[in-house]
Amino acid sequence: MATFTKALSKDLFDKILPSFGTERANIVSWDEGQKMFLCDQYESASGNFYYRGVRFCDRIVIVEKVGLYHNCTYIDSIEIYAFNGTKLELVQKRDYVKEFRNEEFIRAESEAMLKNYFEGVMKTQNVSIPSQQVEEQAKAIIDRSYKSFLDSDFNTRLTQILPQIGQGRD
Repeated sequence: MATFTKALSKDLFDKILPSFGTERANIVSWDEGQKMFLCDQYESASGNFYYRGVRFCDRIVIVEKVGLYHNCTYIDSIEIYAFNGTKLELVQKRDYVKEFRNEEFIRAESEAMLKNYFEGVMKTQNVSIPSQQVEEQAKAIIDRSYKSFLDSDFNTRLTQILPQIGQGRD
């Protein structure tokens, strides 16, 4: 029994992280440093590297489109999706040109985008809530999206959204 388990484990790890010259299985990977899943990675003809970063909580999904040009990392866009039953709906999007990517900038932009979304919805529904309360709510939701997937209490059921994000979103 131990030999079978050992062989199965070796094969699994070889698929996840194969030796040089062997094609790796197409899997979404978790980046603990950025607190997001990395997917849709590719290299352009000019040698630039691109990927999509996805983080989420029980309320929203944040998608970052990132480009690595030579030795600089740029943010190309940030998209915020809201859950609508079993589907995702785009509620905010910002595009950037030659904007260096850093975590503080991403958090601040995401909070501002979510705050703008809340204020827009409240305005269409003729609801008034103090601005500070809206800011606090936006910050709290963004903070929850930075929870580590490796934490034992992370809701793994939410990983069902990853296939949706990979389909038809450019």
